[in-house]
Amino acid sequence: MPVNVRKYMVHGPLATISQLYKNKRYIADSVFPIIDGCSPKSQVFKYNKGDWFRDEAKVRAPSTEAARGAFKGEPVNINTKEYSFASEVTDEDRRDAKFANTPPLKPEQDAIEYATDKLDLKKEKRVADLVLSSEWSGEANGNDVQGAWAAGSGNIFIETIEKGIEEIRSKTGMRPNHLVLSANILPELKREESILDRIKYTEKGIVTAALIASMFDLEGVLVGDAVENTAKEKVDGSDFIAKDVWEKNKGKGSAFLFYRPNKPGLKVASAGYQARVPYEGGSVRRISRWREDSRHQDVFEVSEETDIFASGLDLGILYVDCIKD
Repeated sequence: MPVNVRKYMVHGPLATISQLYKNKRYIADSVFPIIDGCSPKSQVFKYNKGDWFRDEAKVRAPSTEAARGAFKGEPVNINTKEYSFASEVTDEDRRDAKFANTPPLKPEQDAIEYATDKLDLKKEKRVADLVLSSEWSGEANGNDVQGAWAAGSGNIFIETIEKGIEEIRSKTGMRPNHLVLSANILPELKREESILDRIKYTEKGIVTAALIASMFDLEGVLVGDAVENTAKEKVDGSDFIAKDVWEKNKGKGSAFLFYRPNKPGLKVASAGYQARVPYEGGSVRRISRWREDSRHQDVFEVSEETDIFASGLDLGILYVDCIKD
């Protein structure tokens, strides 16, 4: 009888397939404009808003002086901190990864990507925490929507955003141009009849972030779908408790309507900024490598020095408890 080849096959990893869970998208760098080239301690000068909206010009009679006034301002302090994460690569792993029957790992590249993702997640949380904890325009700690953005009767999403746009414009002269939605809000809006009715004659008739932006003449709608694992590490790997980074209250959804310029500059207002200190050669992140001979391994570290701060609380509105959990 023929040889049963399968009986003698040895399990081995596929060379072109592996599986990795990670956040596919971070929006932190798209929320607030980035100020590059900062020193660790610097300031953003902020003009007093009220001075520029006060009607003080008067008719000047011949041989008399013109009405006079002065504007005021104050600094917003920048205080950057360096965030870092490192991962080791042993000589044994580096050597064993070269054998034909080992998993398709690239220890050094994987260590750098792992450390980089840790910094990305930390920044996402820092921006989200700032947004979710600051007292923006409107009620302290956010306007409670009481679940009224859920699909169905009584949905007030369109009314709420239009009212929010007008509130910020009337208080600042600036029309908000961006909206952040936690990931669980968009599915509700996709089923909401009042929105579907507005877009039924569009090319696709499907509710997307871009379509929501066009409904309110916004420059962009960002969907925050990053999650954080809040469970303590376990040996068996069953250590995953997901928390949505962009939610204030679990399962209820949060949103942030705000104004941000395309880029920072003189006399340019923004709800917030991200300041970055450059490393050698002007790079915004530093990758360091050093040897630990006694452990027979190399360490790869990724670092970034930043400060993320609110500079215009009246240029944003936070909405919480937007849908029903």
